[in-house]
Amino acid sequence: MPDSVSHKLSEFIAQYLPTARHMQLSVADYDGGSLTLHAPLAPSINDKQTAFGGSLYVVAVMACWGAVYLRCVEQGLDPDIVVAKAEIEYLRPVAEDIVARSKPTDEAAWAQFFEAFSQRGRGKIELHSEVVVGGQVAARFKGLYAIVGVK
Repeated sequence: MPDSVSHKLSEFIAQYLPTARHMQLSVADYDGGSLTLHAPLAPSINDKQTAFGGSLYVVAVMACWGAVYLRCVEQGLDPDIVVAKAEIEYLRPVAEDIVARSKPTDEAAWAQFFEAFSQRGRGKIELHSEVVVGGQVAARFKGLYAIVGVK
């Protein structure tokens, strides 16, 4: 059951990611295909009373990073993951809590990712996420994630 592994991401954040901890980043939902993360607005508010762009980036990048992490955990791996390339497009201000959801990725891409890791000890996959506010996309994120080993 996917939700049964989501606590591992919460534990990882609590232990290793002080910025995400400060932002009170939490797992809202994980269904095996998509990960939704939540961060309250207050720790990330700027002078315009909206979310700081860097905070939107953190939640968007972590929605995808967390999806890679959880998929690896489901495969029995304790992964060492890096973001190899990232791009974000800011579309509208966010004046409420930050919610980012990774978009489902084709299972063939996941299979190729894990096969590459199995054969070469490294694998890359491109993932996308969105920050949505009031039913509208406020930011779109695209990142290339690499597993470079296991711990």
